[in-house]
Amino acid sequence: MVTSGKPTAPTAEAIDRFCDHFDDLFARLAERTALRQYLIGLLLPRERNKTLTELAAVVPVADRQRLHYFLHDAPWDPGAVSARRVGLWQQHPGLGPHGNGVLIVDETGDRKRGRGIVLAAGRYIGKLGHTASGVVSVTSHWADGSRHVPLGVRPCRLAKGKADPAFATKPELAWKLIEEARAAGVPFRAVVADCACGENPGLEGRLRAARIRYVLALRPSHGTWQVIEDPAHPPAFTPARAAARLPLDHWRRLVLTDSHGQPLVRYVAELELGPCYGPARGTRLIAASADSAVLKPESAWFMAASLPVAEADAAEVYQICRLRDWIEHYYKPARHELGWADFQVRSEEAIVRHWQLVMLAFTFSLLTAPPAGQAGEAPLRDGGPAAGGKSAAADHLAVHAAAGPRLAVPVGAPAAVLAPLVHRPAPAGTGGAA
Repeated sequence: MVTSGKPTAPTAEAIDRFCDHFDDLFARLAERTALRQYLIGLLLPRERNKTLTELAAVVPVADRQRLHYFLHDAPWDPGAVSARRVGLWQQHPGLGPHGNGVLIVDETGDRKRGRGIVLAAGRYIGKLGHTASGVVSVTSHWADGSRHVPLGVRPCRLAKGKADPAFATKPELAWKLIEEARAAGVPFRAVVADCACGENPGLEGRLRAARIRYVLALRPSHGTWQVIEDPAHPPAFTPARAAARLPLDHWRRLVLTDSHGQPLVRYVAELELGPCYGPARGTRLIAASADSAVLKPESAWFMAASLPVAEADAAEVYQICRLRDWIEHYYKPARHELGWADFQVRSEEAIVRHWQLVMLAFTFSLLTAPPAGQAGEAPLRDGGPAAGGKSAAADHLAVHAAAGPRLAVPVGAPAAVLAPLVHRPAPAGTGGAA
């Protein structure tokens, strides 16, 4: 039977009020105290890496060894914390999910060296553009073009042989995160993923069997099997070739708005490719380009969609696919402000706990209303940032008034929330024993 534990020492009112929702998941007073200290350390302005040593140095009365124990050895379940966090977001009256959002699954990697880090190995790191020693994970997010929330994370383990039961491919991890979101009751219109998952027939088959709508990115060179009836006039075998053969009058011109409020012109078209792709077939193939006359590889995008034509035309499918760019609104602040890759631990469980605490800090900044005068007011035009565009600069929690859903792009905590801690004089020996 869970009983109320000893109260923790007061920190910041908003932090204490938020952490009260999670206190029953931590049996000991030291763990509840470390939760608040770790969260405060992640949310404080970034001057150095958010390692355990630095967190203990900047958070009043924090102790590095106790924070290490909390992250590495303390008996708490990061999955339960994640479920409670997602449930807290779902209950929010203004920022909770709705059925018009999308579920984004994506992979991310960060360079990490050291033989003792169990998840580190030679892998392709997308942000580096080459193979390096690093830690890779698959994450899931909910977004609707006005706000986004991280849902779950799964680490990519190393295979210890072909029959290793603990090993799972990235598409398999993505499916587990999709099932996790459905089990939590998170509503979404479709699953959106990049080509790493989009070209996996196993994941696409599972989505189709579960009757889950999807929009999955494809490479321009994605090949298809076809019968060549006329060797003199072979059919197109790739999306890029099918788009190049499409007449110009089949392209539809769209005028969107990028994240800086500037006009963004795109051309979209419905393609047919082999026996599998087409508007009247099981899977649609949509092409988008910055120029319909000259299809350059760097400015042409292709996506497979299971949404019927009656539900979404080619332009709407492209708009749904563009929502995947919202995941960058998590990666940028998570890495640069909250210390996503700054963990100073080696075990898989401790690394996953750090990731979950970063997601907790991100969700705190989303759900915490900024004090009067702290939120910036700016109009949002045409429903969000453009594909590949950068988010506008924000001073910690940025909440913009818009015609439509409320826009919230958190990158930290409002300054007034942690001001009492920032300006509180630290006792002698900060970072030592409490």
